[in-house]
Amino acid sequence: MLLRHLHFLKLVFLHSLTAFGGPQAHLAMMMKTFVKKTPYVTEQELMEYNAFCQLLPGASSTQTLTLIGYKRGGPVLAALTLLIWILPACTIMCGLSFL
Repeated sequence: MLLRHLHFLKLVFLHSLTAFGGPQAHLAMMMKTFVKKTPYVTEQELMEYNAFCQLLPGASSTQTLTLIGYKRGGPVLAALTLLIWILPACTIMCGLSFL
């Protein structure tokens, strides 16, 4: 099951490495990556997901990306999407904490 979502997870990882600048920049990059290049969601769906996640407390970019994973492959893919999204930032911060 996860093999068919491997391309999506690879895009999430690349997005997590290059996404800087806050929620507005993340949304533009999600639009480019997940709507224009690979049609995992439509533009209207992405805007609705983002609007819904703005209502919830917490990081809206993380929630939006996790919701795309959930809608695409269920709770397992959503959890993997979240882990892959936070992996680079956590690795860098943990590495810097030892310096």
